[in-house]
Amino acid sequence: MKVERPYSGIPATAKCLVCEHPDGGSAHFGSTSCLACAAFFRRTVSLNIQFQCKKDKACIIFHELRMICRACRFDKCVKAGMRRECVQKRRSNKKIPKKHMMREDQIKMEIPDDCKFECPGDQTDDNSPLSIEKKSPPGLMSDNSPEMVDFKFDPSEMPSTSGGSMQRSERTPSRQSIESSKILSMNGEELLRFYVDQLKMSMDRRRMIFTETALLAVIEDRGDVPFDAREPPPHSLKRQYESQRFDNLLAFDFCKCCPGFDLLAQMEKAIFYRSCSLAYCLLDIAWITVQAYQVELPEPVVMYTDGSVCTVNDMSYGWDDEEDICAHDKKKLFLGFVRRFNEAICRPIRTLKLTHVEFAALKALCIWKLGYCEFTPSMKVIGKEHEEAILHGLHNYYEDLYEDSNEISMRLGNLILLMGTVFEMNQLIMETYKSAELFALFKLDALSKSLLTL
Repeated sequence: MKVERPYSGIPATAKCLVCEHPDGGSAHFGSTSCLACAAFFRRTVSLNIQFQCKKDKACIIFHELRMICRACRFDKCVKAGMRRECVQKRRSNKKIPKKHMMREDQIKMEIPDDCKFECPGDQTDDNSPLSIEKKSPPGLMSDNSPEMVDFKFDPSEMPSTSGGSMQRSERTPSRQSIESSKILSMNGEELLRFYVDQLKMSMDRRRMIFTETALLAVIEDRGDVPFDAREPPPHSLKRQYESQRFDNLLAFDFCKCCPGFDLLAQMEKAIFYRSCSLAYCLLDIAWITVQAYQVELPEPVVMYTDGSVCTVNDMSYGWDDEEDICAHDKKKLFLGFVRRFNEAICRPIRTLKLTHVEFAALKALCIWKLGYCEFTPSMKVIGKEHEEAILHGLHNYYEDLYEDSNEISMRLGNLILLMGTVFEMNQLIMETYKSAELFALFKLDALSKSLLTL
């Protein structure tokens, strides 16, 4: 039997005064907040943990990455009207992690009235677009939801990369943000935010080029998938030629602002750029497809980075004859690949209900791993720093969503497993394009040809 809650005077769709989620606010501790920020405030106060802002105590707290600065987040909770006295005292300290325990006299001495606190989160805002359903463990199940510093490179000062670049991911990352590395002056949350911003920027730029709603990208800073799935144009290799050139431009813009790219030698930059170009084409196709068709159609389709579509199981749409290639040759070259791509990449991303924070992390990890066997030792060092920082930032992101560490491990594990499939599809697409180039079956731009021969 459902129990009716007393009316608090705050509409159920009120805006959270902490993270500013537009429709997740309700009454908590004397203020209006979403469930995630309420849980954050409760756990922070009950654990009596002090955290310090690493910047100017003016970090922007927003619902997409609420854990960007926990000190400023708690400060915003207090300013929003949340009261410490409304939080019930903990009955026992047995469940408090050792790293968060402090001596009572130290707490009294160090924490002023307006201190900044932080804690591990059991925060779940079911209304947030970034929230992941907690009712069942995440996995491949159909009902799951979920400033660079000047650096002079000296190889002798670099740490060893032996033992595999994924070594850090096999250990449980610390809750605290990692210190600024020897090369990158960004912690995990900052680096993850960089990749999220790059994903959003790429979608807005595609909106500018390939849609009739270009002005929305200017006035609203959307960042979502820009294409309309109701009446998509049929895919063609002529359209793909133009969209691939634009994907290459997006990858170029990303490389120029990616932390550590300016430290690479010329050939290293070319190798890294190829990984970026493939990720902006291959992975973004999967992301766009899943966002456009969040429930797979009875007759599944794949949507490309220009918004065009082709069918997966047959050649009924997007497989017509073209001036440079007939439908029969397109079928031999691409139909098998498209089917495998939908099954191995699109379907798992859809089933896992990846948030765009998770997808941005997956894309970043793949960029630094796609060409890893060709990386020089110095590239591997930079790549390892990116990888470790991303995994730390992602782990902290999950801690703001999950209470159970097993759920966090499973979610991270699923992403890492998905990387292996991405590598397989990367090899297939490289072989396909090389075959097409060898037999001059369709037109490739000069840059794509250069990347294939690296």
